[in-house]
Amino acid sequence: MWERLQVPTTWEGISGVDSVFEPRHGEAGQLAGFKFHSTAAGRQYAGVARPGPREHEASLTWDIATSEIRGWVRVDLQPLDAGTRVEVTMHLESVSMMASLGFPFIASAIANGFQQTVDHFADGMSEG
Repeated sequence: MWERLQVPTTWEGISGVDSVFEPRHGEAGQLAGFKFHSTAAGRQYAGVARPGPREHEASLTWDIATSEIRGWVRVDLQPLDAGTRVEVTMHLESVSMMASLGFPFIASAIANGFQQTVDHFADGMSEG
């Protein structure tokens, strides 16, 4: 599953991410960052994901930022007898006056579908 997390399109399975582009890779081939598009309240935003804290084959965090929000997405992998448990958590906060006004709607839109997209993300991880 760790290898699947190094594939840029894997991150399109996360709630709030429409597409991933301009991926960067480190010398060892690991995903070292990417840009993404996200749509909120009918408007598309470009964002950047930069590596945050990570532990090889156990957890990784992407620090994310757009013109309106910033935060992080973290994936924890826990080996089980019958496979791997995948847990995805996200934290977002507004960074502009406009985002502050619309943030309850943005957060609600992401939260409403978050569990389903995490389940789909985890299912895709186990298939890869």
